[in-house]
Amino acid sequence: MKTIEHEGRIYQVGAVYEFSDDGKHWYVEVLEDIYQGSAYPYKARSGVYDFIRVCKASLGTITEAPVKLIDGECYQFTDRYDDEHKGFFLAETDRLYCTTGAIIDPSRCTNIKRLVVENR
Repeated sequence: MKTIEHEGRIYQVGAVYEFSDDGKHWYVEVLEDIYQGSAYPYKARSGVYDFIRVCKASLGTITEAPVKLIDGECYQFTDRYDDEHKGFFLAETDRLYCTTGAIIDPSRCTNIKRLVVENR
């Protein structure tokens, strides 16, 4: 099934969702496309809509898009043992290097968040 990433979420084209223009009245439709940057981005068979949500009777899903790790950037994350770590990502090895000395495969981590330095 084709998927489209939009505003940090992944949608399944051809799946059934609920659509709305006002967030009050919902219509069950099939998602055909998403127009990036549009005021009404969600295209269904009957038209375009402003809002979309998972249909309770649907096989379609909306999930968080995976974090795209950037070479040399620092991250906070949870390993498979539920331990929290901080470290940097090295693209050459596709691993996270922790401040504790551990080297971890990012595919085995959850809650990955990029750490950003604030200017004060």
